[in-house]
Amino acid sequence: MFLPEIEQIVGTRLRLILNWQEGKLVELSLLWANGENSTEELSDIGKQLRDCLLRYELGEHVQWPDLPFALEKMTPFGQNVLTALMQVPYGETVSYGELAALAGSPNAARGVGQVMARNRWPLIIPCHRVVAASGLGGFSGQGVSMKRYLLGIEGVLSRT
Repeated sequence: MFLPEIEQIVGTRLRLILNWQEGKLVELSLLWANGENSTEELSDIGKQLRDCLLRYELGEHVQWPDLPFALEKMTPFGQNVLTALMQVPYGETVSYGELAALAGSPNAARGVGQVMARNRWPLIIPCHRVVAASGLGGFSGQGVSMKRYLLGIEGVLSRT
């Protein structure tokens, strides 16, 4: 299977930049589209992701392709947190403390926050679904406006 080193996938309002190394997805950047164009020739996985992204932006609950994430450099705790996070359904949220408990470390809410801040695969590993017990909480990269937009698409917040 051919995988370019970098692929850019552009939806209606969102853009994904995929960084592939040795057949694994090392990083996925989630950005606003801002009139950018997709990579001219996308890999098969890139085409699947583009289709999913466009449907997701329309508010459809999509099943993202099974991706080969480069998780091996993460701590076992970080891997457990991201694995637990992938079980949080579309349209639902979980607090940092709840996610810590789901990951088997109920007293590690702050540690979960650190893992979320360093999540290298936003949207696909849905860190936007993790909220503070007292409200929305933060969001790395494009900030809270992106988090609000994603949760709006999923029907958790009113769309803005």
